[in-house]
Parts: sequence; structure tokens; C-alpha cells
Amino acid sequence: MKAVFFDAGGTLIHIDYPRIGESIRQVLGREIPPEDWIAADYAGRAAVETAMASGEAQADTSRWRVHFSAMLEAVGLSADDFTRVTPVVMESHRRKHLWTSVQHGTAEALAALNRAGFFVAVISNADGTVEKLLTGAGLTPHLRFIVDSGLVGVEKPDRRIFDMALERAGVSAAESYYVGDLFPVDVVGARNAGLTPVLLDPLGRYGHREVRTAPDVPSFARELVSAREAA
Repeated sequence: MKAVFFDAGGTLIHIDYPRIGESIRQVLGREIPPEDWIAADYAGRAAVETAMASGEAQADTSRWRVHFSAMLEAVGLSADDFTRVTPVVMESHRRKHLWTSVQHGTAEALAALNRAGFFVAVISNADGTVEKLLTGAGLTPHLRFIVDSGLVGVEKPDRRIFDMALERAGVSAAESYYVGDLFPVDVVGARNAGLTPVLLDPLGRYGHREVRTAPDVPSFARELVSAREAA
């Protein structure tokens, strides 16, 4: 394998859950334990899968609304709570983008992959701003390029966005991994394009899925680097 392509949101860069928690505390006076957000993300992913399977949420913007709504429900918010909290969350997002959190060790993991000889890049469904977000997070020095659907006009799971990245990287699909967090978007899209998908599974709940999983990006990078050093 020569290349590792990553999703951005939910994979390399994450929602700032403490800021959403602050909005909930401000509006509802309720505390959400930090660990509850990880489990809630699974509810969001499941809701997206259900919506896509029924023919809904075919665009990334609508998938995000489905995901966010299901997450808030999973941490105990009612429909009325959601209505009250959402404007405050969106105002916080306008002041500073919510996708700003990076798991400890992510930059080091990308650097290690580069040192081990892997071609490392990003293929993301986004709104044209993902490079700015990844730069702010300190990750772009470790990325060869970023393919942003908002700039190229094609979204995952459409295989064309993967083909664009493969052509630009000069590698074949059979030589490439794709790491993401949404099965019907990232796994299905990567498979359709011929890449080997890896699904992030921090709580180990996807053992029944027929796909390689990893708890997080640093863990997967260590696995690849160790295997290459042992070869």
C-alpha cells in the first residue's frame, strides 16, 4: 500500500463538543458529560445511514442536520430543546467554526505516516473551507493535498471525487486506504472506487460490519507504521 487518504470532519478534525455543551448549559441549564458525546456520535451515524437508505439526506448539508439532531436526542434533548438550543449553537458556529477539535496525537500520526513513505492526503465533503480548518488545526504540513467537495463539485460517496484524488496522487485505488467515519459515505464510496476502506470505531461497536475498523487515526497510523517497519 502506498497511500492513505483521510476524511476530514469526524476523522481528522472533530466537533468542539464542550462548546455545544456550553450552549446547552446556557439555554437549558443542563450538563452533558463529555463521554456521552462519543456514544451520541454513533446515534448520529445510524440516523444518517437510515436517512440515506430511505433516499433522504443525499447531500452533505442535509446529512449533517440529521446527524446533529440524532446526537442531541441521544444526549437527552427533546424536540423542543433542540429548537431552543440550535440557534445558540449556530451563533457559536458563526463566531468560530465548530469543527476545530483535534484528537491528541493526530498530527504526529500523519507525520509518522509520511516518514514511513506513505502518500497522505484528504478527500472531504465540505463547503470549500476545509483547508482553512485543517491549517488552523496544524495538520496541513503533513498533507500532500486536500480535495474539498465544495471546490470540486462532487461529494462522497460518488466515486469521482476519489478518482480525482487518485489521479492527482499518481497512485492506484488498489494501493490506497481511505479512512472515514460514515459507512454509507466513506466506506461505500471508497469501495466503489476500489480503495480499501477503514471505518473509525472508537467504542468498538462495528465488529459486525464487514470492514476494517480502527479506534482512531493515531492507532491506525501506528498499526501501518509498525507493519512497514517489521516488513
